[in-house]
Formats: sequence, C-alpha cells, structure tokens
Amino acid sequence: MSVATEILTRAIVSDDNRLLVARERGNSWVFLPGGHVEPGEPIEAALVRELAEELGTTSRIVGFAGVVEHRYTDNGTAHHEINLIFNTELDGTPESQEEHLEFVWLPIHQLHATDLRPRALKDVVASAARSVWYPWNG
Repeated sequence: MSVATEILTRAIVSDDNRLLVARERGNSWVFLPGGHVEPGEPIEAALVRELAEELGTTSRIVGFAGVVEHRYTDNGTAHHEINLIFNTELDGTPESQEEHLEFVWLPIHQLHATDLRPRALKDVVASAARSVWYPWNG
C-alpha cells in the first residue's frame, strides 16, 4: 500500500499556564493548531497562514520546539505525517474561523490526562524551550 507523507506545521501557543488546543467537533481528542504545508511553501509561512485561517489572528513564531513523525489509519486509509512544531505568539484573541473546529485553552497541569494527538506532542510541549531551528535560507 502506498502512503504519501504529509508535512504539517503546528503551534504551541501558551498563556498563563494554559495551552491552546484544537478539537474537531464531535471528537474527544485534541491537537495543536496548524495544518498542512503547501508544496513550495516555507514551513514558517505555512504556520502563520494556517493560524490566520483557523483563528482569525496574526501570529509570530518565537522558536522551534521539535518534530514528531506519526503514522495512523483513519477510516481504512493509512497516513504518514511529519509535524514541525513551533513556539508561537498570537497578536489577538483566537476565535475559530472553521465550522468544524473549536479551540480551547487547556490548563497545562491537565495535559498529562488529555488525549493530545499525536501522543508524542506532550513531550515536545514539555521540552519546547530546548530545540533549534534554521529557517528556509536562514
């Protein structure tokens, strides 16, 4: 079975010991805001674009947090993704711009008991201040 690799970029947005997470309406699990990188699009530009589309706010990347490779099956279809995660600050109040998504502030102390997917993101959030990123042509 052939599986295409998807490149995604995700944001760690925190505020007063809370983490901004996304949930697809009807699901119990959560994920970090962000989305797919378009072919030829710089990773950081993709994250800023995705956050504007999802949250209706501008943002700025303040550091690289890590990479999570993930493979899963959904409705019989295999997926393989590379998640590039960045510490990010928002310039306004996030409000969902997507009918199928809701965004909530999760208290950091509840992270261990939360179904954050992919699961390895919990480790990235916990160690987000220790990574290095060299941007496109940087």
